[in-house]
Amino acid sequence: MLLSESIAGLLVRPGGRYVDATVGLGGHAEAILEASAPDGRLIAVDRDPTSLAAARERLARFRDRVTFVAGNYDRFEERADIRPGSLDGILADLGVSSPQLDREERGFSFMRSGPLDMRMDPTQGKPRGNS
Repeated sequence: MLLSESIAGLLVRPGGRYVDATVGLGGHAEAILEASAPDGRLIAVDRDPTSLAAARERLARFRDRVTFVAGNYDRFEERADIRPGSLDGILADLGVSSPQLDREERGFSFMRSGPLDMRMDPTQGKPRGNS
């Protein structure tokens, strides 16, 4: 997604409450937090622990305005204890990210020599055929 179009489409406003359901490296989340200042809140969800750690670092300056939730976006409202109707917007940028494709040990690309894996959360299960 294009960043400015995403923020415009979400109608981000100060004091709003938003979810970035696939926070990745935190670029969209950062823009949402900046546009919703001074008191907007964001719930940042990702199932890739490496991406979630990178987003935590990038968004550290927003401290208490952002909550991080590890896991898939499929039930983020349960994991983050969100009441129905309490959100002003949800963003989900679906797909894989460059760091997942670029790092051969992640196994997302045939262009790298690592084993094929393709798990968003490498701590969950073990891919078949890999020992």
